[in-house]
Amino acid sequence: MPPEAARVRYWPRPLQKGGTIGICSPAGVSTSEKLDDAAHVLRSRGYGVVVTPHAAAVHPELSYLAGTEDNRAADLNALLRDPAIDLILCARGGFGSGKLLDTLDYAAIRADPKPLVGYSDITALSLGILAQTGVVTFSGIMATAGSGFGEDTLDAWSEASFWQAVGDATPFPRVMERPPDSPAWDIVRSDTAIVSGPVIPVCFSLLLSLWGTPYVPDLTGAILVIEDVHEELYAIDRFLTQLRLAGALDKLAAILVGSFNGTTDEENEKLKRDVPHLCVAHAPPTVTIASGVAYGHIPRRLTLPVGASATVDLHQGTFTFDNPRAA
Repeated sequence: MPPEAARVRYWPRPLQKGGTIGICSPAGVSTSEKLDDAAHVLRSRGYGVVVTPHAAAVHPELSYLAGTEDNRAADLNALLRDPAIDLILCARGGFGSGKLLDTLDYAAIRADPKPLVGYSDITALSLGILAQTGVVTFSGIMATAGSGFGEDTLDAWSEASFWQAVGDATPFPRVMERPPDSPAWDIVRSDTAIVSGPVIPVCFSLLLSLWGTPYVPDLTGAILVIEDVHEELYAIDRFLTQLRLAGALDKLAAILVGSFNGTTDEENEKLKRDVPHLCVAHAPPTVTIASGVAYGHIPRRLTLPVGASATVDLHQGTFTFDNPRAA
């Protein structure tokens, strides 16, 4: 597909109540027990579930991968090609999704766009699919990790955000709000309370890992929502420096800062305080910057479409997504 064609953004078909959810492991390892737990919860919500053959596999040499590249790609492509699958739920992040980008069946994605959901390392799939096809995926809770469906830490508000994002029960324009018990966003720099553009939520290090490849979408006018885990402040500074030197920050409409998690409470506070100010230091004055978005490696988190156009109210902390067919 020519690059200009992928700038037209298409929402996938919504998940209907009673539809079939396919679970696969494009990245890290999940146990059969965790996969069974997730499948049980999803079935209890009224959905059919298919777990792919290699979802619980372990790579024979690289134990951090859920099986070989061939097996992981075969599982994911089978779900993409199967018209009976209505949503693809990634089991977990970790590492490995980016290794599949040159073997995905993009023709199948364009022919039958269906929701694909995951975050963290799954950011690679979301960015690659958007860049190659223009099809919107979702950055949201997964099956077996990150307070996902197979865990006791599954948060009810986060689950409601998931179903709102991928289903058909909520009409458009579709408003996604911050949690009712959360503080207002901190508007670090803005001349306006409203900003509009395609929303690109990312695990920040994954965006940088793909830079210079054909699997990064056009960021012109984008609202970049960033989060990460176990990255020190100097690494975030490095990421922003690379984007600044590449001219990418000049193109953005806004940077919205989600959760940056360290290994201690002290690190968490430092990241919360300093990451927004690093964004101010690197991004030009035309780029709006706010922080406090409920997005990241945290139990209570939004499920956000990747690439869909939205109007964001910085004071209210809301995303209003437009017509689902094109942005």
